[in-house]
Amino acid sequence: MTLTAEDRFNIEVIKLLLQVAWVDREISKTERMVVLGLGRSWSVPEAELHALMDRLDIGGTLPEPDLEVLRTRPDEVLEAARALCVSDGKLAEGEKAMLERITSRLGVTP
Repeated sequence: MTLTAEDRFNIEVIKLLLQVAWVDREISKTERMVVLGLGRSWSVPEAELHALMDRLDIGGTLPEPDLEVLRTRPDEVLEAARALCVSDGKLAEGEKAMLERITSRLGVTP
């Protein structure tokens, strides 16, 4: 199966969201459901989605998202990251710092 530009963008956003969720070294059930739900709503191939989620379960290193791909639509990336950060009802300090790093790495002025 050949991935479209949209597929690649969505996969890279999922990679980033997993890093955001893992910033406190744990992924809550809510965070897991948000990431899975977004991945499915964006039609991320199920095999790819589960391969990424499984990396968390086995404690593997998470793949770095491709920033060049993410920079093509930074507002959408930040919106997804913010939604994930507050999905558990609070914005932890680590999550706030992660959002600031993402904003900076994407070249977006806050």
